[in-house]
Amino acid sequence: MSEKEEKLSVVKKTIKLGRKYGRVKQVSITKRDVFIPASLEKQIKEEIMKLKTITPTTISMKYEIRVSTAKKLLEGYKEEGLLILKKSTPKLKVYIPA
Repeated sequence: MSEKEEKLSVVKKTIKLGRKYGRVKQVSITKRDVFIPASLEKQIKEEIMKLKTITPTTISMKYEIRVSTAKKLLEGYKEEGLLILKKSTPKLKVYIPA
């Protein structure tokens, strides 16, 4: 693998939004990489077996990956039999280790 594939690209920046009467609001923007490096994927696989419940949001926040990528990753683990879908709603899916 190339060196670029092994690194995770996360860009964080803070911008200031002007408000009325000279007030300023700061907003943090995080751009996460679409792809997961193989080394990070192995680490995620080991760590999720120790957790009681797993959601795509917790995985994306902990490992700085996109939520859509985390959803695809967890669906793949469900197909492999590593995870069980405990509860599903249109917006949230909760998994538990098998």
